[in-house]
Order: sequence, then structure tokens, then C-alpha cells
Amino acid sequence: MDAGLAAVLGALAGSIATISAAIAANRSQRETARFAARAEHQRQRREPRHGVYKEFIAHASQLREQLDIFANFDLYPNSVTDETVKRYNDTAKVLQGKWVEVGLVGPGDVSASSKVIEQLGRKSALQVNRLQWFIDQGSEQRKIEEQTAIAGSSVQLTELLDKFIDTAQAALDDDGSLR
Repeated sequence: MDAGLAAVLGALAGSIATISAAIAANRSQRETARFAARAEHQRQRREPRHGVYKEFIAHASQLREQLDIFANFDLYPNSVTDETVKRYNDTAKVLQGKWVEVGLVGPGDVSASSKVIEQLGRKSALQVNRLQWFIDQGSEQRKIEEQTAIAGSSVQLTELLDKFIDTAQAALDDDGSLR
């Protein structure tokens, strides 16, 4: 082989190696940029979700605390008043608004979990209103039945809230890497 052919083949091999290295570096940079963009996107989605979930949990917890008082109103003789019933209904109404916010920020499993809590909030608001009405009417048997129903709703709300918290934590921890 003469020196000219060797030089051309050497230059060609060097060019191919340089081009291959450039292609590999380009692919690596694209993957790194895509990963960074995905991480930033996840962070931007997580931050508003965290705030919305936190507010929903706070209002659901407040509803649960108020419901516990109605469930145990015999321990708190003056707990069923127009003011406490109105406060409960107002809290249930605020929770309904927070449920809509959770539904908007998603994901679906968190939205579904919050919807069940919101529905129980509306159901328990009716129970609280009926309890007050039965107390005002002096209907002892119906009052006891409604108090029992409220106690059941209180337990159910606690369980549903715990489930929501677990579901929300999983949604916030999801980094999208398993997709």
C-alpha cells in the first residue's frame, strides 16, 4: 500500500470516528435535556398540587373534627346549635369548592378519592341538619338514630381522609420515570 492511500484511509477513519463521537454526544445531550425538561415539568405540576391537596386535607380534617362533636353531642350538651350547624354546613360547602380544585389538578385517582370525601361531606351535612331538627322536635329515637349515623360517617370520613392522603402522597412522589 502506498503512503498516499494510507493517508487517505487514515483521514477517513479519523473523520468517521469524529462524526460518530459527535453523534453520540448529540444524543447524550438531547437525552439529558429531555430528562431535565421532564423533571422541571414534574416540579411545576407538583407544587400547585401540593398546595391544593394541603388545603383539601385541612378542610376535610376540620369537617371531621366538627362532625365528631355532633357524633358525641351527648358529651357536649350545647353543641347542636344554629351556629354550630351553620358552621358545619359552611365547612362542607368550602370542602366542595376544594374538591373542584383537586379535580382540576388531578390526577384521576386523587380526584376520585377527593370526590368520595366531598360526597360524604354533603351527606353528613344533611345528617347534622336532621339531628338538629330531631332535637328541636323532641324525637328521642330519631335523634339517637341520626347520632349513630353521624358517628358512622365520622369513622368513614377518617378512613377516606387517610386513603386520600396516601393517594395524594403517591401522586406527589410520582416523578414520571415509570411511564
